[in-house]
Amino acid sequence: MSNLKREIQQTKPFASLEQETLLNLQRTASELGSPFLKFLKQYGLSHSLYNILRILRGQKGKGLSCSGIGGRMITRDSDITRLIDRLLKLELVDRVRSEDDRRVVLTSINSKGMKLLKELDGPMNSMDKESLVHLTMEEKKQLNRLLDKARNPEKKG
Repeated sequence: MSNLKREIQQTKPFASLEQETLLNLQRTASELGSPFLKFLKQYGLSHSLYNILRILRGQKGKGLSCSGIGGRMITRDSDITRLIDRLLKLELVDRVRSEDDRRVVLTSINSKGMKLLKELDGPMNSMDKESLVHLTMEEKKQLNRLLDKARNPEKKG
C-alpha cells in the first residue's frame, strides 16, 4: 500500500497512476504549505496575498495592473482585484490610475508593505529550507526538473 493510500485511508486502488500522482502532488503541496499558511495568518496574510506583495516588491516601485499581477502568481486566482482590496485594507499597497491609459489601475507596494516583507523574509526563507531538509540537493534538483516537465510537457529534458 502506498503512503498516500495509507494517509488518506483509501482502501480501493486509484483509478490510474496519473490520478495517484496528481493526488499525491496536491497532498504534498497542502502538507508543505500548511506551516507557511499558519505563519502568514499571524500577519493577516494568505499565500496569495504574500505572493502579490513579493511580485510588487520585484517591480522596484513601478505599479502593475491586475492582469500583470495575475500572470505572475504562483497559484492562479480569478479575483486579483479582491486580493488587492484586502491588501489596501491592510494598508500594504497603493493604487493609482495609469498616466498612459486612465482605464488601467496600477498597484504598487508601499513602505509599510516593504517593511512587512523585510520582517517576513528571514522566517520564510528558514521555513523554505526546513520544509525540504530531508531531501538531498540532487533530489531537490531532480524534483524541480520533474515538476517543470509536468507543467510543460512540450519541453524535453
